[in-house]
Amino acid sequence: MSSNIPIAAALVSVGGSSAPVLHVLRQHRPVHVWYFCSPSSRVNADSIQTQLDWHPMPRFIEVARFEEIGPCYQALRRKLPDILAEARVAPESVLVDYTGGTKTMSAALVLAATELFKQFSYVGGVQREKSGLGITVEGQEKVHYQANPWAELALREIEWAGILWAANQFDEVARLLRKVAPQVPQPLRFEAMATLADGLAARQRLDFPSARGLLKTAQGRLRPMFEAQGDGGPVPWLAAVLARCERCAEAGSGPEILPELLDNTLRTAAQARHEDAAARLYRAMELQGQLWLAEVSDGCFQNGRCRAEQVAKLPETLRSQSICQPGPDGEIKLSLELCFRALNAVGDPRVTAIVTDLDRQDAEGKTASRWRAATAKRNASILAHGLEPVGVSGFEQMKRLAGEFLGFDLQRESLPTPPLEPSWFF
Repeated sequence: MSSNIPIAAALVSVGGSSAPVLHVLRQHRPVHVWYFCSPSSRVNADSIQTQLDWHPMPRFIEVARFEEIGPCYQALRRKLPDILAEARVAPESVLVDYTGGTKTMSAALVLAATELFKQFSYVGGVQREKSGLGITVEGQEKVHYQANPWAELALREIEWAGILWAANQFDEVARLLRKVAPQVPQPLRFEAMATLADGLAARQRLDFPSARGLLKTAQGRLRPMFEAQGDGGPVPWLAAVLARCERCAEAGSGPEILPELLDNTLRTAAQARHEDAAARLYRAMELQGQLWLAEVSDGCFQNGRCRAEQVAKLPETLRSQSICQPGPDGEIKLSLELCFRALNAVGDPRVTAIVTDLDRQDAEGKTASRWRAATAKRNASILAHGLEPVGVSGFEQMKRLAGEFLGFDLQRESLPTPPLEPSWFF
């Protein structure tokens, strides 16, 4: 790190020796000097201020319990934001020198300052007292400049981004990575990963056209970065997600959307959003019936609807069914349950168990259908037609039903999201 960085303010810890602090201040001549001192070293801080041949604006952060890291850290955390705001100084133009003071004060200063500042220094020297083990001999000082390791590597932010990523909070991941990008040596990589997170957020919203565009942009930026270091990183998985989103964005892409909708259901349930997860699963169950119906009707039915001009093309076995009679507008529109009944009417074995369950009654002639019991909970939910929450139990009931009757694998995603690896950023 260069010693010629423009410095508007210096935050310095003050101990028994004034020479190291004077040396670093005279090198940079900051407009503001903020002294972190104990009651006993306050006199040294005042002395340093009077020895400067310019007139920086001083502030003093004095801590009585200077041998305890907690009080030192708390005092700095409490006062530094106010001092920054009052001085109107950008955090990146502040130099933090932790040479003076007790070891506890230096530790607390570094700990608190890493949350705000990027530039650090320590005054050492080529010659020390006590055979090289004591303080630096005056006139032999040498300033060692260092970058803030948190800003340099963004370790804390990457760890937090990994937690948000695992929770499918991709919007928050993107915001966090963009916030830290200007502070790291490889901002373009952080920006590219933020774009990837944006694409995954659009995918989670089922906005496949937007997801396709964002993921393609992320792929174009990330691929050369990882090819250059001989590591695929997230690129192979990104390619698979992009391919799926491209297919889902195409018109008439129901067969592609179905597995993606099931994956989305599991990601949503993992966030404990069981109302939303139940709505997605209900749509997946309906979509499966609609896809099968499109298949057996040679495409006359699309999304459970047969347009007026397609009615005459329906197979006779369907056209003759009472549930397949056109409405006033000449179209046939079938609900989830009626899709399966129409399939049963043409002898489709995939729906036999479903229709048998739908017709099940108890000894009193009341419905005993497990299918209807599960879907009724969803239909009575807050996000459908009622006010009762589906909850965990209702969603799990729907999962079991969908697995048993439709063969859905809801144990894990078909295209799972890998953990966010810290190595992807460096």
